[in-house]
Amino acid sequence: MNQYPDPSPYPWTNPASDATLEGDQNPATAMEVPVGNAMPPLQTAWIPVLQPLSTTVDTSQNAEGTPGRSMLADGMHFVGHALLRGPCSIAGLVEGNLLQAQDCEVSVVVTETGCVKGDITAQKISVMGQTDGILDAGQGEVSLHDTARVQGIVRYGRLQVNGADLNATLERAAPPQAVR
Repeated sequence: MNQYPDPSPYPWTNPASDATLEGDQNPATAMEVPVGNAMPPLQTAWIPVLQPLSTTVDTSQNAEGTPGRSMLADGMHFVGHALLRGPCSIAGLVEGNLLQAQDCEVSVVVTETGCVKGDITAQKISVMGQTDGILDAGQGEVSLHDTARVQGIVRYGRLQVNGADLNATLERAAPPQAVR
């Protein structure tokens, strides 16, 4: 009767096999080494080899010139300011400002579970959660959905309100003047 636990989950031992390193080079067939004996020297056939990394660039990642997508998941808490170069989705809590970079057009979505305590500056702002601060879309658009709770100031070019709890000052941005 074997007094030791079954070693079968370990790939280097197999009591049912009489295989030895010299007799069987198949790594699928493990070898048995009696307790107290040294392991035999490793053969190169037994050493796993990693495949080289792919050198192709994933364009969904934030490479130079490629806008990256930023997401803050539900349950996460971010304190600080963020400069956005691509779309942003907020499902957690942000305490700070979300600002669109100079040469970018950014969209920010605050989901039903999202909360932003600070200013949001973006070309397109969509709120389903809570905001407390300035929502500044400039000539862009602001959408406030029925689950939204908005306090502060809303600057917009176009505004859509679908039953939101709105306690804010609305400021429409002047449309650009046509050159005559």
